[in-house]
This record gives sequence, C-alpha cells and structure tokens, in this order.
Amino acid sequence: MIEVISSGYFTTIQDSGRKAYRHLGVPISGPMDLNSFYLANLLLPGLDSDSVFECTLIGPKLKLMCNSRFVITGAEFDSYLDNEPIENNKVYSFRAGQILNLGRVKTGLRCYLKFEGTFNIPKILNSKSFYYPITKSKSINDGEKYGFMSKTLDINSKVINLKISKNSFSKKTLFAKPGPDWDFLTDEIKKQIINEIYCIKSQNRMGYRLTSKLKNDFYNLRSKVVIPGIVQFTPGGEIIIATADCQVTGGYLQILLLTLDSLSNLVQKPEGSEVKFTLLDN
Repeated sequence: MIEVISSGYFTTIQDSGRKAYRHLGVPISGPMDLNSFYLANLLLPGLDSDSVFECTLIGPKLKLMCNSRFVITGAEFDSYLDNEPIENNKVYSFRAGQILNLGRVKTGLRCYLKFEGTFNIPKILNSKSFYYPITKSKSINDGEKYGFMSKTLDINSKVINLKISKNSFSKKTLFAKPGPDWDFLTDEIKKQIINEIYCIKSQNRMGYRLTSKLKNDFYNLRSKVVIPGIVQFTPGGEIIIATADCQVTGGYLQILLLTLDSLSNLVQKPEGSEVKFTLLDN
C-alpha cells in the first residue's frame, strides 16, 4: 500500500498508454517524456507492470507501507527518503513506514517515479494511465491509498549504468521532419518557421503552445489524424505541438513532426523557455 500524504502540483499514474483506441476518439496518454519513462523501466524492470508516477513541478509526499524498491528518472526534484536526500537514476530500497518526499523541481519539469511492483488499480481500455473522464480523476489526490504488490527481483541495479544528461533539458533545438502539410507552405514561410526562435507560452499534457510572429493564409483543411510530436500551424499563426493527451484528429496545418528525442526534450521545458526547429532530411 502507498498512501498519498500530499499529491504535489500535478501527479498522475501513467503506463505505456492506450494505443489501440484512437479510432474511438481516445488519446494515447502515457508518459510525456518517453526517454525518461523507458529509462525508469530499464533501471527497475516491473515484471507485468510498467506503471510510474509522473510528477510535474512539485512532486508528491508518499507514505510507503510495504518493503520494495524505487527509482526516479527525468527532471531533478528536491527529493528525500525520510531525511536522506536521494538522486536520480539510482535504485533505492525502502521499508514499510518510510516517507518519500519529492519536493520542488530543480532541473527540467517532469520526473518519473517507478516502484518495483504492480499498482492494484483497474485497467481501462487496456491501460492504467490517468486521463479524465476515461479515468475517475485527472491526478492523484491527498489522502488516497493505492494498493501495491511488491515484486522485488534479485537484480544488481549497478549493472545498468544509464542516465539522461541534465544538459539535454536546456537545449533549445528541436529536430523535426517535414509534416504532411509542409509543402503547402511557401519557401518564405518555411524559412521563417526554421529561423524563428519561439517562446513557450503555455503547456499541459495536451500540448505546447509557442509564441509566433508568423502568418498563415491556409484556413480550410480537412480534419486528419493527430499524433504526439506533430507541430501544428493555426490560422492565427500560432504554433501548437501535440503531446501525450492530444486530440486524435484536427484541422490545423501539420507542418513538422518532432523526433522522439526532441519531443522528450520539449516536455521537460516550462513556460518561458525558448526553442527553435531544425529540419531533418526525409
């Protein structure tokens, strides 16, 4: 059992997502930062479960009511097990009664807390990922208790020596391939899109909205499939980048598609951060 003493700013449970239900209008969900999610599961394999806590800005305070192990990847938070500071990308053992406190973020935006075991929560459409109203709530809440079955394996965690550089979160460059509507744009607009430095205006699990001085003369387009990483160009000239909980279809110009590495880099950036695109050859 894991008891939520404090839920933090926005903490959800995510697994690899709902990949087979987009035709029903259901987003994929799952982790925002796939690289950090995969790293957590490499460092601490979960047998039949890849579920993690995804923590944003301020992490949760949890009472651990069993014996098991955990690892934290992604953004660096001011984190403690009881009163002892803990590091990212390192597997820790804990015993029943200890308190795990993930405080404020120090580098990046989102971290991934992986326990060695299985959360006893139902799968909905073959996933435990939080997405309201598919799931009953948007995030975990103070006072909730989550059934947890510890499945500690006899693994020497030191064998796996992987980590994601903190510097990757500060890189401005987002690498992308041309999107399906790239060739609708004039050469002049293409050059402006690649040369401009954007500022992140707002962000959530649905997408990132960038400030832009661009103009878009295309208004009437057929709705088509939207996937995480698609860069959309709105009639008002805004740039929107779809992320984990994005809508499944949309009618905006789809001008670019971020690489998976660049998408993981983007979702570790808070509002006010600057980014720019670099176009890759097909």
